Amino acid sequence: DNSGFPSKLIVDKQNQIKNIYIDNKKETVGDYDMVPLIDSFIKKHPDFSYQGAKGTLALTGYNGILGYRTSKSEYGDNEKTNKEIEAAKKVADQLKKDGWSFASHTWGHLNMTQASLADIQQDNERWQNEVAPILGKTNILIYPFGADISDWQPYSEANQKFAYLKQQGFDIFCNVDASTPAWGQLGTDYYRNARINIDGIRFEADLKGENPILDQFINVKEVYDQKDRG
Repeated sequence: DNSGFPSKLIVDKQNQIKNIYIDNKKETVGDYDMVPLIDSFIKKHPDFSYQGAKGTLALTGYNGILGYRTSKSEYGDNEKTNKEIEAAKKVADQLKKDGWSFASHTWGHLNMTQASLADIQQDNERWQNEVAPILGKTNILIYPFGADISDWQPYSEANQKFAYLKQQGFDIFCNVDASTPAWGQLGTDYYRNARINIDGIRFEADLKGENPILDQFINVKEVYDQKDRG
């Protein structure tokens, strides 16, 4: 609230995904966040998106999803929570129709490098119980904080965390590595991919000359809002 963010995603009367934005208790519907902004852009510029593909949304579950309080372990198993789940599922179904896909970002935004196997199991059980029924199954795990379950060496069944996650249906794993433009690792039964976080932290490192990794993709000086640096 009061931080410039919309409150939730909705499906409007035209079956388009939009945001509800609240300012001084006044609600407006429109393109106020990434998903509807990209959807609207692609409608005007369809060549931007190969075969209509969109992005992958990696969701946690502890605060609910997509702006809805869907976590029964946090908000109770009651009529209000069930209505929130129904509303979130309607949005998730439309997102998938529009070309978006989903990934797990763990239920509680868990640092999986530091977490024990027992912690990972408990967290994933909550994600599978509270998030997967709304979004559908996914085979993609995007690590919170980019915190991987191993170093750069290939995963193996000897890694108990990997063995468990593989058994749970995950076979695409994404960490964060801003030291190189691209990095991937293809195993016999998994794919591991490094992301570069395009956010304020990465912009700041570029502007200070500490890490110019984004220079190959974005001219940070042109897109960064200098008014926010004060």
